Amino acid sequence: MNEYDLMNLYFNFIFNEGKKSFRDVYVSYEQLGKFKNWLTKQEINFPFVRQIQKNECELLFRSKSFETYDTAFKTNYENDYHRYILEEKQKYQVILLSGLENHFFDDFNNKYNHEIMRVFCIRKPLKEDISLYGPYHLFLNALFQIDHWPGIFIFKGEQSVFYPLKDVSEINHYLKLIEENQIFEQKISLKEEQYFVQLSDLHLGTKKTDNGLVVLQESLDELYHMLPHNHQLKFLITGDLMNSPNRKNMYAASHFMNRLKRKYHSDVTFVLGNHDVIVYGLNILKKQKTKVVAYLLGENIKVYPDVKIIVIKIDSTSQGNLARGMVGQRLLKEIEDELLSIEHLEDYTLVAMMHHHLMPLRKDDFLKTKWNEKLFMGKIADSTKALVDAQDVMYWLEKHHVRYIFHGHKHIPCVVKKNKTYIMAGGSSCGGGTKERKSRYLSYNLLKYNREEQEFKYCFVFYDDLTKQERHRVKIKLFMEDQNEVSR
Repeated sequence: MNEYDLMNLYFNFIFNEGKKSFRDVYVSYEQLGKFKNWLTKQEINFPFVRQIQKNECELLFRSKSFETYDTAFKTNYENDYHRYILEEKQKYQVILLSGLENHFFDDFNNKYNHEIMRVFCIRKPLKEDISLYGPYHLFLNALFQIDHWPGIFIFKGEQSVFYPLKDVSEINHYLKLIEENQIFEQKISLKEEQYFVQLSDLHLGTKKTDNGLVVLQESLDELYHMLPHNHQLKFLITGDLMNSPNRKNMYAASHFMNRLKRKYHSDVTFVLGNHDVIVYGLNILKKQKTKVVAYLLGENIKVYPDVKIIVIKIDSTSQGNLARGMVGQRLLKEIEDELLSIEHLEDYTLVAMMHHHLMPLRKDDFLKTKWNEKLFMGKIADSTKALVDAQDVMYWLEKHHVRYIFHGHKHIPCVVKKNKTYIMAGGSSCGGGTKERKSRYLSYNLLKYNREEQEFKYCFVFYDDLTKQERHRVKIKLFMEDQNEVSR
């Protein structure tokens, strides 16, 4: 566990009281030991945590609360725990967050008023990837500003604020504002920040995905309330809205997209997947059974003049057999002609979206890999889902300086950088293909775009547990423009 995990564990344990948070602390004696050491470094005195020995740790994990443990062992940890929480809730929680620079906080004078605030300092430089299990909801507000780190994040109750830091001397200014109870009165301007949400492989029309849709909508509702609303939220759906093309599923997909537009005041654009045009997504010997004419795209490009972005919508479903896709030179030529008709094309950032994947994908390490995926037969099965002309399409995209590519199809969320191009793979947004322990995850991607710099700054992959036994996970991929290697 890194510093982010341990601090997040602390916030959940103290401010997100409940059986899940309690269980996470006492999940194992090894994890408890790491938590104890971190508490010592932070000068936090928890008698009810520090005194627990190995044999007691398992009993606490099973009891899921201090109350049960107190009854069995005639201790008084429950009262101590809640007394501490009441005291902490009266304090400002201050987090100093390192950016990419080494030793940014080395000169920080750790003197402050302990009565009114608690200060945490993450001194290690920021890495390209961060992964957190069950991020505390207020800490997410700090993570959303990760492209502005180093910075200072403060919260108390449900109020929170983030300020970027140019120099360590600025910290004292903000600590003084806390002492004067004025810290929440001013906030940084977020006028240039635009958010995109990538959904994919919803497969609407089955009982399983209908249940997943409820969880997805709840998750998007929570996310929407956390994001700033300076600009219209934009949704990109990279195919397989339906499990099979029929009238009922078509209406369900249309209703879902209208809900996104209405509830979040958003713009929605999509491309077709193989399940949207072929019964159950399989085209046997290129004999297509049916096709939904009402869902023909009607446009190859979509222009967002407000953010100077052009979305190239590539239909990869028109050719290929089984679940394979193919784009073909004809479509690429049509798109090229449309692009040439746009005045001042050089002023726009080009983004492509399609359904089929361009490169092999790998699951995050914490996800289970099915037994058949490890065997040769798994590789054969994977080849039946590939984009036939992936190399040609990739060459065309690089030739036209397309910097960002969105796709779905494999149900594996992943961010890959090839040369100067970022490729965002969307997972299944209603669930499917991603499991961990007892959890089954749906996933979607959140991206921040800077309108002034005309660059995407990061991609958040949100994993939400369909069984609701676990909390969600988040994987953060920072877009490091100076790096040129393939990474995940």
